[in-house]
Amino acid sequence: MSIYYLQELKYRLLYAVLGTILFFLSTYQYKQALIYIILPQGLSHFVTSGITEVLLTYIQLCTVISLTFGFITIILQTFFFLRPGLYQYESQFILKILICTTLFYIYLYTIIFPLLVKFLWELFLTYSQNFTPIHLTFEPRLNDYLRHVQHLNKTLCFSFPCMLTLSLLQKYTKKKLWIKYRRIAYMTAFSLAAFITPPDVLSQIFVGFPIVLFYELQIMFWALYKGYQRQLLIW
Repeated sequence: MSIYYLQELKYRLLYAVLGTILFFLSTYQYKQALIYIILPQGLSHFVTSGITEVLLTYIQLCTVISLTFGFITIILQTFFFLRPGLYQYESQFILKILICTTLFYIYLYTIIFPLLVKFLWELFLTYSQNFTPIHLTFEPRLNDYLRHVQHLNKTLCFSFPCMLTLSLLQKYTKKKLWIKYRRIAYMTAFSLAAFITPPDVLSQIFVGFPIVLFYELQIMFWALYKGYQRQLLIW
């Protein structure tokens, strides 16, 4: 019987790979529209310095989007493959996590991500234009802009898995362990940031700092929640 399960798993993974390839070909047909969506308002032009820069930028953008779609498809196919062997409460728990994750990312990329991109663009554009000692002309490069947007996307994309993991650990561990091993948590956060980001300090800070911040917020929330429970018992 195991050969049939292996064949089913193989077919599901094959569907995910074919779906990713087809999604890449579909997004490549609308590559310019996708770039236009993530462009900041009021920007009239970009500068390119390489003959292949535009083509490679298109391919990079479509690859990131299609791989994200492929990763989601693999997770769903894995869940559908394992669901017959799960208990009902396990299946419902995983299904709730998948639904919450889907709603979170829909809200993230339809509301939070455009507002954050607009805010950061206006913030750094102000510093680029208000340099008084010498005359500077700000000429943004397309590849550089999309690379910074990709770094921001990584930070936001890994925020929910980190929040979910810390919340689950909080449920089955004690607060004293979180405080005792705080330094190890910091090192783990920045090590993870160094693994998923390019080798520059700024990108690692952008990814590692939100994880550390949420770690501290979890400890504060836990302490306030325990204090609130004790007050309820007193009353």
